[in-house]
Amino acid sequence: MLCKYMSSNGLCTDRYDGYACIRSECPYWRESHECEHNDPSGDYCWKFARFGCVGKDSCGSISDYLQATSEAESA
Repeated sequence: MLCKYMSSNGLCTDRYDGYACIRSECPYWRESHECEHNDPSGDYCWKFARFGCVGKDSCGSISDYLQATSEAESA
């Protein structure tokens, strides 16, 4: 999976900033793989037809999704 928080050199740019990506040990990675809308071959959300999972807390409705997406882009 291509994590949206993994930089081109394989380092994490979120919770474990500056450390190598730990994939299956990462809560974000595990959560996105438990979701029925996630394409397991990559970081793609079938529900909202976009790359990058916004997380289950932001997946309930289209307004939750849009708010999470706008917050991520402004950060």
